[in-house]
Amino acid sequence: MSGVCRADRAALAALYDRHAPSIYAVCLRVLRQPADAEAVVSDVFLEIWRKPAGFDPARGTCRSYLLTMARSRSIDRLRSLSTRRTRTAEAQADAEGGRDARQAGLDPAGAAEANERRATVQAVVERLGEDQREVLMLSFFDGLTHKQIAEELGLPLGTVKTRIRSGLKTLRQALVQMGVRDAV
Repeated sequence: MSGVCRADRAALAALYDRHAPSIYAVCLRVLRQPADAEAVVSDVFLEIWRKPAGFDPARGTCRSYLLTMARSRSIDRLRSLSTRRTRTAEAQADAEGGRDARQAGLDPAGAAEANERRATVQAVVERLGEDQREVLMLSFFDGLTHKQIAEELGLPLGTVKTRIRSGLKTLRQALVQMGVRDAV
């Protein structure tokens, strides 16, 4: 790592050769997509090249620093991808909202009520804590199982279940307070 601090390309290449396979494995375990994992590996080594002073040998080994960075960047990327998918799905649902209401046989008043209800639920979901919102989105919008969520986020299964349960409880309470029917 000291060679990288001196902008030695050979030192960076040696660091890459030594640690890239394990970093890739961590990224792939979190992201489940080889292309995304490769992108994060590149990001990690690019950051090491640009900011080698970020590594403090007093805080741990180079390997642990790189693996921690890889895991953090992978989770960040996963969240970003999840948010992007959610926004795309929301935009598509908004664009198709009128057509869906007509296909379902709703009159304009019923369609307006359905749109208002969807907006209310969306507003309440956005007020949830990041931890709860993230697991709920992965579970209900991305269709992941609790076990898959735990693996992707690197959390214990019990923590994922607790966050989902408490998120749903908070969501239900907020909707009942707002007068949304059938919230329980």
